Amino acid sequence: MSTKVLDIQDVTVSFDGFKAINHLNFSMDEGELRVIIGPNGAGKTTFLDVITGKTKPTEGAAYFKGQDLRKFKEHEISRLGIGRKFQTPRVYLNLTPRENLDLSCNRDKNVFATLFKKAPPAEKRTVSGLLETIGLDHKADIPAALLSHGEKQWLEIGMLVAQSPDLLLVDEPVAGLTDEETEQTGNLLMSLAESHSIVVIEHDMEFVRQIARQVTVLHQGSVLCEGTMDEVQNDPKVIEVYLGKETTLTPEQMLLLRIAATMAWADDNFADVQQEVILDRLSRRFAHNPDEQASLRDDLKDLLAKEIPLEELVPQLTTPAQREEALMLSYEVISANQINQSEAVVYQKLLTMLNLPPDTVSRLEAAAREALAASN
Repeated sequence: MSTKVLDIQDVTVSFDGFKAINHLNFSMDEGELRVIIGPNGAGKTTFLDVITGKTKPTEGAAYFKGQDLRKFKEHEISRLGIGRKFQTPRVYLNLTPRENLDLSCNRDKNVFATLFKKAPPAEKRTVSGLLETIGLDHKADIPAALLSHGEKQWLEIGMLVAQSPDLLLVDEPVAGLTDEETEQTGNLLMSLAESHSIVVIEHDMEFVRQIARQVTVLHQGSVLCEGTMDEVQNDPKVIEVYLGKETTLTPEQMLLLRIAATMAWADDNFADVQQEVILDRLSRRFAHNPDEQASLRDDLKDLLAKEIPLEELVPQLTTPAQREEALMLSYEVISANQINQSEAVVYQKLLTMLNLPPDTVSRLEAAAREALAASN
């Protein structure tokens, strides 16, 4: 009989009334490779946050190999045997892949010991094997900063494996990768699945089809459907809310929505008034009659997400007009409530990335304040 490596029982996570996770039940066996899909805002990132202890359930409980994860802090959960890879690679860019893996093999080791003390023979063999597994043996001794985006993804996966976790949580591993890198990433994960339990969060459906044995679809914080990829794609509920849903959103609308949502989530508290600002401004900006605006609001609301790195979004703004639109909307969103420190930090980061002239910033912020005042 298979042992449950994960058992999520009736978990709800609320942020001031907004249920990012809503009575979620989920389980998977040891040695299983499970892919989680779902629209933006479905609760995928919060699901991982609950497993790793970053977020505690408002209701319900999460168990890892029978242990109640609510009792443990984040670092304690990591030591229990859960490793998480985030969307953006987190590697030591000034160290080589070999040094990154050497440091990860012993979590009690510091950087000084890694660089200036000889590793034991067994550890050297482990690192050499990992370099070969992740396909970086030929780049083992160059700075990690020189690796491609895909190679950095593989290095971080290798760093997780070096810590000998029982469960790997991998968040969107092929975002921004070439087709060749995507295929190689799939091969790497399937190889690791022979000796690890793995949860993969992913949007790329072709990649999901490549690696998926069992797929779980999340929608509005709950499990909508589970099965093989063919079963999921043919499920009427999934066709309606996700895989087959038609949307009128253009890439520009989607990009502004995601930037605005990132600002709203800066302090992990997406207030209702902030949601209304986003829905109202974007629906009136991109639709002309009330029926179109109402339809667009529904599409926008379904796609509000919690965590989207600005580093991936802002470079997609290709014109000064788009950058100005993003700044003005973002300023309105954070000004809808009293601006707190977390929001101020993220807003300053946005300003730096947008690189607009100071007089333009002042003019747009003044216009945003006038728009907010007129709507109140």
